[in-house]
Amino acid sequence: MAKAVIGISASEVTIQSGPFMGEPRTYVNAAYVDSVLKNGGIPLVIPFTAGGSEMAFKQLDLVDGLILSGGHDLDPHLYGEEIDQKSGETWPDRDAFDMALLKRAEETGKPVLGICRGAQIINVAHGGSMWQDLSLRPGNTLKHMQATRPDTWSRSRAGQPWKRSWGKAAS
Repeated sequence: MAKAVIGISASEVTIQSGPFMGEPRTYVNAAYVDSVLKNGGIPLVIPFTAGGSEMAFKQLDLVDGLILSGGHDLDPHLYGEEIDQKSGETWPDRDAFDMALLKRAEETGKPVLGICRGAQIINVAHGGSMWQDLSLRPGNTLKHMQATRPDTWSRSRAGQPWKRSWGKAAS
């Protein structure tokens, strides 16, 4: 059986020092690539392309599945809110790019995994709602970052929010 080729949506950062200072770099976190490799897949980075998705669509045609990676906050206008003072940095062009990738993946029947920002893209693209800043909702949220080693096992107790989301399969 052939290995699955998994596309990973990339982000961009501008180098702040050194010989390439001021130059934009396309990147994905190494953990995304490592996870695809550890699970027998072949990672393919899909770089952000401003103003057009045609090249990204051609790359998406080469893959068997898509990971929408994390990154900047989504533009709150996408889910009907104004930008709050506590909002992080947004990147509307990447929002549009990832939305286009998601739409194309769904049209072509490719599975999509959204991680962090990517899950938010999937939610908003399908009409879901979001809270712009979880710190404004104390007591009603799950802890986003966990202070454990990446290889630490965890489990959920019956009745907890994630357990209800996962259903019987998580038992």
